[in-house]
Amino acid sequence: MQSVLSDLLSDTWEKADRAVWDRRRAGILAAFTDLLGEGAPAAPPEPEVRWLGEEREDGVVIRKLSFLVETDDRLYAYLVLPEGLNAPAPAVVCLHGTTADAKDACLGRGDHPGGSDSVAIHLAQRGLVAMAPDHFCAGERLKPGERPYDSTRLYARHPEWSEMGKNIYDHARCIDLLRTLPEVDGGRIGSIGHSLGGYGSAFLAAMDERVQAAVSSCGITAWAADPKRDNWSRTQPGRYRHFPKLRRFWEGGQPAPVDFHEILALIAPRAFLNLSAVGNDVCFPVFAPFPELYYQVESIYKLLGAEGKFAVHFHSSGHSFGRSARALAYTWLEEQLVG
Repeated sequence: MQSVLSDLLSDTWEKADRAVWDRRRAGILAAFTDLLGEGAPAAPPEPEVRWLGEEREDGVVIRKLSFLVETDDRLYAYLVLPEGLNAPAPAVVCLHGTTADAKDACLGRGDHPGGSDSVAIHLAQRGLVAMAPDHFCAGERLKPGERPYDSTRLYARHPEWSEMGKNIYDHARCIDLLRTLPEVDGGRIGSIGHSLGGYGSAFLAAMDERVQAAVSSCGITAWAADPKRDNWSRTQPGRYRHFPKLRRFWEGGQPAPVDFHEILALIAPRAFLNLSAVGNDVCFPVFAPFPELYYQVESIYKLLGAEGKFAVHFHSSGHSFGRSARALAYTWLEEQLVG
């Protein structure tokens, strides 16, 4: 199949010049940063954390909390801890998929937890600290009368930002808070997510070097070949728009200024695991470019001397995060963050 992806390296990784990659990486980072938009004003001087209750179940402690991520925006989340934790542990930010259950899905609660089902509980049962936040337009962050995943309010407040930029910003604030907690080893932070949370996990790791290990389930595509790429910059009222700036490229018949293989390469040399369906994912139907996409990303890991830090698992279970894929994801995070 003819390649639709730009080359990350102009040569094989054995012969590539590290300085050339450093310059290429800087260009990718600048392009993705521009796509994310202008960003928020400075974070609040104090997060004003509020602890809203505690419960115990199945060997874990669940604490509900909220804190300011902007001066007029309060994030709600669960912090899930192993019961009897007696030393700082690695922590994982658990990003839910597109479900009205929002953060509750990561506890296995609600009517449609989908691929996020119980992920925070499972990780805490394995000895990790898990934080599961609400997406900024879902769960308890919705204002009266708002529908889940309607990004209208964001763009009214921050017209030059993007939904994905806001997500990365919010989740970085989660890392800020985790690193202040006595239960958390702030040098060992990970992220995991499915679908919306899957690419959210990859984008967070690409932009925040404090993420030492990330997992994405059913969240990766190649815009250059994706027949559903318009979904990344919708125009319909009431629907979320991940990257408004992409619209002008799509309408002009031009490629995106940056594509997924380039964004994933920003994570190297830190650990990243991707899990994708082979051609039967209803959200990401394209699969043909994936072998080349992952080969190119792996070439960057090899160039940086980070073999073994990048892994891919293909399955044919559609848009799902099933038991075998979860077992692999949890073990991967344990190996990377615990050792």
